[in-house]
This record gives sequence, structure tokens and C-alpha cells, in this order.
Amino acid sequence: MSSLIVVEDNELDWQIVYYQLKKYPVFDNVLHLDGGLPLINYLKENLDEESYLPDAIFLDLSMPEFDGWDVLDVLQPMYPRLAKKIKVYILSASIRPVDMLRSKGYDFVSQFISKPFTKEKLLSLAL
Repeated sequence: MSSLIVVEDNELDWQIVYYQLKKYPVFDNVLHLDGGLPLINYLKENLDEESYLPDAIFLDLSMPEFDGWDVLDVLQPMYPRLAKKIKVYILSASIRPVDMLRSKGYDFVSQFISKPFTKEKLLSLAL
């Protein structure tokens, strides 16, 4: 019923998220992508296909080459054209207020979650 794409390039961070998702199965389907560009390509390919679009995205900000901010900038004009609304959650090691404030500039970002990703954080999401 509910699907999630996790965009995380750090293997250890991905394992932590995967463990929490496995232990507390909030989502029926989980797809892991290791960078921002694969996510943008996936969304562009499935722009009009509601059944292929996820219900939520967990997006890491700090990634090489095409980071989370790049994803958000590309997603901004694309978001209204998506076949369904996707909740975007920022997962970041950053605790900088400037990053949290900047993320609020994107209407489709539901929440900024500081790592580590815990059971409490997962279960508190407004899905």
C-alpha cells in the first residue's frame, strides 16, 4: 500500500535506516537509491505513473556530485506535475539551523530529521 524511496549514499547510514524500516514496517515497499541523480531520473521516468511514484522519500542532503539540495532544486518545478503528492523527509547529519531553515523553503518537504534515524523518529512521521 505505501511505498518509500530512500536516497542515501553512505552504506552505514543506509543500514541504520534499513534496520529501522525492517523492524518497524511502516512501508510495504522500500527502494534504495545511492544518489540524487538516480532519484530525479526515476521521478522523471514515472512522472505520470501514480502507481510507480512513492508515497514518501527519505532524502540525504550530503552526497557527492548531486546532493540533496540539488535534488530539491530540480524537484521544485517538477513537483506540481507529479501524478501524486509525495512526502519528502530530509534525513541529515546536519544540525545547523541554516539547513533546517533552508529546507522549509520547499513546500513539499514534510520534515527535517537529524540523524541518527531512530525508531521514535520513524514512528513519529505523519504518514
